[in-house]
Amino acid sequence: MGAINISRDEARQLAVIGQRLDRRPRGKATKARILETIEHLGCIQLDTISVVARSHETVLWSRLGAFDPALVWKLYDERKLFEYWTHAAAITPIHMFPYFHDTMERFRTGDVGRWLAENAELATHILAEIEANGPQQSRSFEGPTEANASPWQWYGGKPAKQALDYLWCIGELTVINRQGFQRLYDLTSRSIPEDLRACIPDQPEKERFFVSKALSAMGITTALWCADYFRTGGKTHVRTKDTAIELDRLVEEGLAHRVQIKGLDEPAWIHPSMLARLDDLRAGRGKPVLTTLLSPFDSLVWHRGRALDLFGFDYRIEIYTPEPKRKYGYYSLPILHRGRLIGRIDLHYNRKAKLLTIRSAHLEPKVSPSDRIAAAIIGAVVDYLDFLGGGEIVLGTVTTPEVLGPLLAEAIRGHDPSEATVLETESEEAVMA
Repeated sequence: MGAINISRDEARQLAVIGQRLDRRPRGKATKARILETIEHLGCIQLDTISVVARSHETVLWSRLGAFDPALVWKLYDERKLFEYWTHAAAITPIHMFPYFHDTMERFRTGDVGRWLAENAELATHILAEIEANGPQQSRSFEGPTEANASPWQWYGGKPAKQALDYLWCIGELTVINRQGFQRLYDLTSRSIPEDLRACIPDQPEKERFFVSKALSAMGITTALWCADYFRTGGKTHVRTKDTAIELDRLVEEGLAHRVQIKGLDEPAWIHPSMLARLDDLRAGRGKPVLTTLLSPFDSLVWHRGRALDLFGFDYRIEIYTPEPKRKYGYYSLPILHRGRLIGRIDLHYNRKAKLLTIRSAHLEPKVSPSDRIAAAIIGAVVDYLDFLGGGEIVLGTVTTPEVLGPLLAEAIRGHDPSEATVLETESEEAVMA
């Protein structure tokens, strides 16, 4: 069977569907539903920034709506989740543990292992303390006499914290929970089930797992996008060329299908479950209807080239950009509307004052500002605010185009929660100029 020709719009919609961002499921976001969502995505990236909410909370809210964040940590307690370098540091289903053995070994034989060897007395002391006294946080260990932390070293100037991180990298320790978002470490030997620790997949098994898992999570992919989905820092768990070979093997077994996306030179593949969804889209059914906000670390926008190729969305996080050079704001969240990335919004939430500030909002050049678009955006903002803890919304003065500001202000004044349902019937053509 030859490659299926699909349009870029179809590919974009399949990508949104694959990531569970086309519509939210009915009913309460239970612990089981949270786990199933993480299982489907393969992992959820963690980040320490919390100017609005923790990134992993926003990722789950985008897909499920309001939920109790404590349920995530209960899943840790039940040994359903752990943390590792799945895509950067990420919350990961515990059954994936065996597929990181060689990554742990690479850390052990590289710079991380050499540092631990040079600081063997400290590492041994930490392991002995945890073995004798149970799970520990970095605060349990004394800091250095002189602070000499580089701003780029997230573990700070505390050697014990660096040792804890490195012992986690090589698999001696596991993050078993978070307390105040601080990691709680325990020995891997008593926190990961023995059968998972003993299982060491060979290279073909590892490649099959990561490639098929990424394909399922994304719905549609190129080899480059697929390889990038699971990676430790800049190093992918499966090389791009090996990913392409494995994707073709999946095609031979009927577990993937080749597609050619109009306007893209490189070949692409879709998951078999996407064939029925493609038929629905071509029949005018099942188009994405959800309007929501995305974390800057959402897996839909992990690969910047993918966001540009499929959505025409040139996305960069400006956290490390000096303020005068920022174009969109410190923590701008992409706005997803009915399967399109239509803009970005820079938010800040003051929990004590219960005040959500829209510091800036920007629509993409091809998106026409309208009262409907403004109402949809504010509907998502209000929904997010309810999840955060409720309160007031303050609208800043920086918007692109300028007419968007008054439209957002009017939407804030007249917001009616029932309007979100009405907006789901808006035609896609009304969004784009």
